[in-house]
Amino acid sequence: MKKFLPLAALAVFAGCATPPSSIKAAPSDGRQCTQADRDRLADITSRQQRTANQDAFGVFMIGVPLGGSETHEPEIARLKGRCGVK
Repeated sequence: MKKFLPLAALAVFAGCATPPSSIKAAPSDGRQCTQADRDRLADITSRQQRTANQDAFGVFMIGVPLGGSETHEPEIARLKGRCGVK
């Protein structure tokens, strides 16, 4: 039973959304960063943070991530790289 608990905890945290501040920028694709890119990055960063907060709250309260399956990690990484955000 003691061996099962760490694996269960790992499985719960593996399902949690990554906070936007922890998402690394992808290498730039060479395209110019536009205002639309900046606006989109701000929007999906906000959504990703909300999902990560809901996951953290759910895990704290009942042991299950509640943020849902919405994740924007690949797009955040791509736009961070394009717009030079670290």
